[in-house]
Amino acid sequence: MGRFDGKVAIVTGSTSGIGRATAILFAKEGAKVTITGLPNETANAEEVKDECLNVGANTTDILIVLGDIKDPEIQDKIIDDTISTFGKLDILVCFEIYMCSNISPFLVRST
Repeated sequence: MGRFDGKVAIVTGSTSGIGRATAILFAKEGAKVTITGLPNETANAEEVKDECLNVGANTTDILIVLGDIKDPEIQDKIIDDTISTFGKLDILVCFEIYMCSNISPFLVRST
């Protein structure tokens, strides 16, 4: 049993670097994970998804949502798609600097 079994996490900036490593760790520990990145990072996002599957996640445990996080519509899409797919949101990890300085849209929601 993983530390995050049954939890749902969004990891912004998860197509590279520490965001990528964090998304993979959440998946390894049993969380359902939403991978986010820029629209031109499809290949990177798919690689992260594959790595999540390699550490034990199921295909249905991983969601990819790409877009420019500075756009409030993309912020809403990330949340809405996550909740629509997994039924809730437990954890939000921001590795996108813009998102961290403008996080209030995420905090006003309840799942």
